[in-house]
Amino acid sequence: MLPPTSTGLSAQIPPQMTLLVLGSLPGIISLQQNQYYAHPRNAFWSIMANLYGFDPEIDYHHRVSLLMAHHVGLWDTIYEA
Repeated sequence: MLPPTSTGLSAQIPPQMTLLVLGSLPGIISLQQNQYYAHPRNAFWSIMANLYGFDPEIDYHHRVSLLMAHHVGLWDTIYEA
């Protein structure tokens, strides 16, 4: 019997993208929450907030929208593992 598989998150690709952040396959917490970089110890959102001037604690969908407004995309390159 094969072990269970995990499926990655949908790509978040803005129009006129100038930067694409590539990941592999999200961790368990990210998959459970259906959010990129959801683990509380992951520094991604703090770094992006510092670079683009927003509060890293705002709602996830708002954070993604702000990245997209700055032409930053997110994509996990491994669809299934």
